[in-house]
Amino acid sequence: MSNEITLMKMEADISAIHAMLQEVKEQTIGRVYNTQELSEYLKVGKAVIDKLRQDGELEFSKLGRTIVYTQRDIEKLLEKNHFSFVA
Repeated sequence: MSNEITLMKMEADISAIHAMLQEVKEQTIGRVYNTQELSEYLKVGKAVIDKLRQDGELEFSKLGRTIVYTQRDIEKLLEKNHFSFVA
């Protein structure tokens, strides 16, 4: 019985550590999107994402043959293209 309780406690501790590490990762780089996910998130076509990337407007990373965008990349794009409305 004692070994079972110890094992259950260790599993709970590992789960808690995993959750904390995931939170730190998200705070550090934010979420990571592929082109399809970013297209859905911004509600624009994939061609728009491709054009922004090719024109140098949208920063990205390449992992093998996969192009990914961090939350930080997206925030930079949005800040760069933000316009304040003045009435």
